[in-house]
Amino acid sequence: MKFKAPLITLGAGLVVAGVLYTLNVDLSNDVEKNNAAANQTATAAAPAAPASTQPAADPPPSTAPTSGAPAGDGSGNAAQQGTVTYAGSVDGGAASLAIVVNNGKAIAYVCDGKKVEAWLNGTMANGKVDLKGTTGSLTGTYGGGQVKGNVTAGTKSWGFTVKTAAPPSGLYRSAASLRSKLDASWVVLPDGKQVGVQRKNGEFSEAPPFDVNSRTATVDGTQVPIEAGNPNASSGY
Repeated sequence: MKFKAPLITLGAGLVVAGVLYTLNVDLSNDVEKNNAAANQTATAAAPAAPASTQPAADPPPSTAPTSGAPAGDGSGNAAQQGTVTYAGSVDGGAASLAIVVNNGKAIAYVCDGKKVEAWLNGTMANGKVDLKGTTGSLTGTYGGGQVKGNVTAGTKSWGFTVKTAAPPSGLYRSAASLRSKLDASWVVLPDGKQVGVQRKNGEFSEAPPFDVNSRTATVDGTQVPIEAGNPNASSGY
């Protein structure tokens, strides 16, 4: 029949149109997939944001105390503070020496336990020691818990290095009010040994021992008070 030809032609056209539609949809999907992949690649390849170059804020200043030498240890940067006692023997052991310092003022006593002795006073500051008396002198340096230098008593002179010592080490003298009974002075060494000289009727001899706990000595039945050397006393000792 003649009308079949147009129908066949129309059917063929519809088939072609369907094929073209399908191809177009597939092509669109491929393009979208490719664009998505490209976007992902671009995102992955994008450089990270640069780190801030602004300097960090300075930390607050520390409130921790700075280390330093405690007062009275002989560091030598100022007048030595507090009360510190040094005691020991001179080089060679021929005499004993004690030094007491309080806030930069110092006294010392050196004796051989027989007839040579000297009381000295002066200053201890800025790492230097300078003490003088009527019968002697002492010069030296201090630091690190010790004093080192030279001391003279009369015609005798010795080098020395003495270290800090705990009580009852130190220097002592009989009380002025009872020196008619006993006029004596002592160095008490770190091992407890007492080395002293007494003066009686113009003569010098070994001082008798005294009780370091009660700070007394008994002479002819009388207890004589014994006083520790004090740099701040008006006499200096």
